[in-house]
Amino acid sequence: MPLLEIRDLVVRYGEIEALRGVSLSVARGQVVTLLGANGAGKSTTLRAISGLTKPASGEILFEGKSIAGLGPEAIVRMGISHVPEGRRVFPGLTVKENIMLGASNRRVRKAELSREADAMFELFPDIRKFADSLGWTLSGGQLQMVAVARGLMAKPRLLLLDEPSLGLAPVIVQAVFRIISEIRRTTTVLLVEQNARMGLSVADTGYVLETGRIVLGGQPDELWGNEAIAAAYLGGHARVRA
Repeated sequence: MPLLEIRDLVVRYGEIEALRGVSLSVARGQVVTLLGANGAGKSTTLRAISGLTKPASGEILFEGKSIAGLGPEAIVRMGISHVPEGRRVFPGLTVKENIMLGASNRRVRKAELSREADAMFELFPDIRKFADSLGWTLSGGQLQMVAVARGLMAKPRLLLLDEPSLGLAPVIVQAVFRIISEIRRTTTVLLVEQNARMGLSVADTGYVLETGRIVLGGQPDELWGNEAIAAAYLGGHARVRA
């Protein structure tokens, strides 16, 4: 049984059909990357999973149980954590306080919560020295690391990451994806990315969304081998592989 399974998902914003029968699955322990252009429906898919957007029809199954239509708080308690596009770090709180907020779904004593937040700095050493700095003082890359660390504080079985490389310098993108490679050891990840090369570099499976529909899915090598997809999303014609 997949950890997450989506069947024929339809989401509408008024008369606009943002998702038109999307089906995909995420196996335990995998990183699955969802690719596509702006407006393809990638973020809407994550919002539907995390309860921020209510589907018009279709099924969302987590560990075999339907979660379609549940609210965000109930879904977080079930073990799904969503790190949205834009980081949304609280500027007036310190880095450590922002990270600790991620455990709001869990009943944990403050001392234990503090220790867990400190442990996050082992995974995110680039922000350790900013533990007591206010959120507004950080760079975009540092804010992204805080946002991911906060998502992990919920102890999720499934982490939804929306455009973690957006607006970051290439060297910071590399650092963020090194962290995603570490996260996959303990947490299943559904990753939305426009940076197809980086998104597929950490993926076990990839899906391509176009105007609200899945047009292709498979292992990264299969997507690289599809000339139309390579030309549209991967920066050129597919390379011939031995």
